[in-house]
Amino acid sequence: MLTSLDIENKIKEWETHQTEFKREFTTDSIRQTIVAFTNDYNETGGGTIIIGVDPLTRTIVGLQEDTEETLRRISGLCRDGGIIPTLAPEIYCIEAMEKRVAVVEVKKSDRHPHRSNNICYIRHCPTTRKATPDEEFELVRRSGRLPYDLMPLSESGIEDISLTKFEQDFLPIRIPRDTINYNGRSTVQWAENLKFLIMEGERLVPTVASVLLFGKNPQSILPNSSIDFIVFEGIDPGGRILNRQEFKGTVDVLIKETTAAVQRFMVKGYQFYQQFPRRKETFEYPWIAVQEAIANAVMHRDYEISRTSVSVKMFDDRLEILSPGGLYGIVTRKNFGTGVNYYRNPTIAVNLNLLSLVDKAGTGIFKIKREMKDNGSADPIFEIEDTYLLVKLSAHPYYSGVRLYERGVVELEKGNKDEAKSLFKKAVENMRNFPAAWVALGKMEALYGSLEQSRKCFMEAIENDPQFEGAYLAWGKIEENENNPLKSREIFKQGTEALPLSAELWYSLALLEEKNKKMPEAHLFIRKARSLRQDDPKILTAHGRISKRRHRLDEAIETYRKALLYCREDDKGQIWFEIMKLLIEQNAPSEEIKKCFEHSFRLNSRHHELFHIYYQYLTSNNNHVEALSILDLARTEGITVKPALPSLYVGNLPSEKLQKEVETELRKLFNETGIEISKIFIHPKRTFGFITVSSIEDVKNALSKLTNAKIFNNSIQLKEDKKITR
Repeated sequence: MLTSLDIENKIKEWETHQTEFKREFTTDSIRQTIVAFTNDYNETGGGTIIIGVDPLTRTIVGLQEDTEETLRRISGLCRDGGIIPTLAPEIYCIEAMEKRVAVVEVKKSDRHPHRSNNICYIRHCPTTRKATPDEEFELVRRSGRLPYDLMPLSESGIEDISLTKFEQDFLPIRIPRDTINYNGRSTVQWAENLKFLIMEGERLVPTVASVLLFGKNPQSILPNSSIDFIVFEGIDPGGRILNRQEFKGTVDVLIKETTAAVQRFMVKGYQFYQQFPRRKETFEYPWIAVQEAIANAVMHRDYEISRTSVSVKMFDDRLEILSPGGLYGIVTRKNFGTGVNYYRNPTIAVNLNLLSLVDKAGTGIFKIKREMKDNGSADPIFEIEDTYLLVKLSAHPYYSGVRLYERGVVELEKGNKDEAKSLFKKAVENMRNFPAAWVALGKMEALYGSLEQSRKCFMEAIENDPQFEGAYLAWGKIEENENNPLKSREIFKQGTEALPLSAELWYSLALLEEKNKKMPEAHLFIRKARSLRQDDPKILTAHGRISKRRHRLDEAIETYRKALLYCREDDKGQIWFEIMKLLIEQNAPSEEIKKCFEHSFRLNSRHHELFHIYYQYLTSNNNHVEALSILDLARTEGITVKPALPSLYVGNLPSEKLQKEVETELRKLFNETGIEISKIFIHPKRTFGFITVSSIEDVKNALSKLTNAKIFNNSIQLKEDKKITR
């Protein structure tokens, strides 16, 4: 304890590397000086702070506040006021020159380096200053302390770690299997041998590394070892939070789950042209660089002093990964990223490397830079401060356009077409070689603007990416809807030339030709589509329909049956119905036709046409008992089926006459014979037709009396109609 005379002598000597004078209590300055004295970089045995001396006049002015309060505040600083590890210097008051001063005698610590608010301070001559990384590393070396991740956690026990995870995930990659089997150690003995468990007294205690690597609940012991993951809307940290999660678990789980979360919220699935005609896939963020940055943050962070978690923040234009704790050991701002490396947590680092979650020492920064460069992204930014390291990964520049485009899609779904169109325009302004945005804008122009402007948008899309399938499909459909079949055909054919393996384009071309009654071409194109995509029920169904229209009934049936293997359950009923009609036309066995009806009915294809055609089929084959049961079944479904009436085929009609003229003459001819016509169907070409009569007797009567009868000097041809599927 100093005397009054000692204080007077120290004032005469004034401030040295062991003495500091303060006029009054100031929290930060006194705390930093206490830390500097206890770190004792010059190894002179600590130092003394005297409070109540004016540094300007070098005179004793005494304490400016209550003595007990001053001593209490100084004690609080050392115990829980931001000094780690905590200290217990000698603190007292003494009277000198009739005034009271406070004295803080600080001894050299065996637990250095100590820090004030996570910053290491040392004494240099009569000045307190921050230690450089080299100086801090030297203090660690002198202390002989183990790295923090090898320190035992006395408050925890062996029950807090998963020996199963250690045995299955870690032990086999640390020790060769033969050695494990030969040695005969138990799992606990191996954990102790590898310094994951340390004997304290009579109990085994896990280390920091063992809790972080295979603890059952690491955050219950080390609360700030989690990762805080936040997704913001826009580029401003004050923006709306779209998603926030706290990832917990062992360090390997933290790295994997956080990397996966970044991937989930990344814009993905787009391809852009880098240099025509070579396609290169780019990503908003290359996931390998993301994983490396997150793993480095977890591996190098300060677990001992920092009271914050690793944070990963996603914005529209960047990803920020913050690791608590500044540079460590021999790593400085000057040599950072040059391959110089020193591990704050060597045991964690070694095991993450063995798990292939980080690369070997000193290569992590190189890897992040290389992955970003290979992706075409901007260089990563590293902000290095005393208490943290912040890594910023910029989103690939193309994805600013992608995010505008996706916001446009959302607005369009909400019905905000003007806002959607505006966003699509901004997207192509930001990134002109983004075909999806051009196509979206082309569709908007076709619906709400100019067809010519729409065509320009589609041409831009194709010019930027001649292999963008969606441009041909959308443009061709728009021209078709605008009744421009020649232009539509031209676009679809251009698409098939650029993308000969696009089943969707061949399918669209087939439907266009079917619509325009060019059945041979439609048949050719649908078969091409089917050869490219043999399990697509949409293509198979169209193939069946076109084959039927070309009277290729066997091919149609085979194709419809194939479609049944791949279509949704809801669509199978209609396909069975189509097969039933084809089988009726082929005069197939009644058992097969009945089976089709039953399948179609069972699969809820219970429309009027199903009952009507099957009923007509049964009555035309004189199966009246079953026909009546079908009528009853139809009534239970609320469907009315008119009884089937017999009909006659009539040919050699005068094609030069109007349809109404032909119908009038036929009715007149039949009426004169006493036969009542229920219905007349005349083919559009007016060379043949069908006449429905009331009974089989009328059919027989007509065949005996009217065969070769004339209308408009044409001798008509009559025969009984057996087909009921038209």
